Amino acid sequence: MNNVIEIKNLKKRYDNNFGLGEINLSIPSGYVIGLIGENGAGKTTLIKSILNIINTDAGEIKIFNKDSKKCDSLIKEDIGVVLDDIFFPEILTASDIDTVMKDIYKNWDKELFYKYLKDFNLPNNKKIKTLSKGMRKKLEIATALAHHPKLLILDEPTSG
Repeated sequence: MNNVIEIKNLKKRYDNNFGLGEINLSIPSGYVIGLIGENGAGKTTLIKSILNIINTDAGEIKIFNKDSKKCDSLIKEDIGVVLDDIFFPEILTASDIDTVMKDIYKNWDKELFYKYLKDFNLPNNKKIKTLSKGMRKKLEIATALAHHPKLLILDEPTSG
């Protein structure tokens, strides 16, 4: 079975002595995986390491059997991401997001994006800042799925 993600000997340290120890993890294609742990356990650090958002101190990450650092832009074409906080400027509308994303993703599917907007009862002409938190999250999910990703990464906060 092919692994969609392979992590070997990953380490990340911060100045405050927090960090990830040596992580080894393989995630097979077709599986749903959840990272569970206390606040500050390193779940988001691991996700940001996988996505190359932060630099790691040691280790190797492969996604789709490709080195995540060497093939970053190629890999990201096939990943849909929903992070804890919305990553769009709040002055944009869903229509603006469509305009931007079609130039970012070669597989951007405008019709699918607008289908998700309709399915999620999202307006395409209201600024993000006017949307509720739930509507913003639906917009992020529609955006993450509209380029037909092979891997979906969801980073949601935990309470407690």
